[in-house]
Amino acid sequence: MAEFQTPTQREFDAASRRGARRMQQSLLAVGARYDRRANRVIISLNNGTIVGFPLSTLTGLEHAHPDDLRTIEVEAGGYGLHVASLDADISVPRLLEEQLGSTAMKVAQARAAASRANGRLGGRPPKPRAA
Repeated sequence: MAEFQTPTQREFDAASRRGARRMQQSLLAVGARYDRRANRVIISLNNGTIVGFPLSTLTGLEHAHPDDLRTIEVEAGGYGLHVASLDADISVPRLLEEQLGSTAMKVAQARAAASRANGRLGGRPPKPRAA
């Protein structure tokens, strides 16, 4: 078995940058609450999007009473939601993929990545002029 080697400062910094880029590209929760009127859990994402899911789509919350949903905590840097009163945990990336469709999510992420890449190169290339 290989022996663990402490990373150098340079390796650590590179890994930190990769992690930060990955977090910027991932859709993560920054807030969550229960909307009693709509009977939905409303999740605010790190890109400014707000999505709502009926309780029937959230494993562990299907039969929850509104009083159980007073506090929904964002955990693991936005990757998870936790409802302490029910001891229920929800994976945000899995929920988004299952409910919004992996194809739609991949297309949106690919467009965002292409837009960022174009921005680093000075923006969208100009359209050719008609003669």
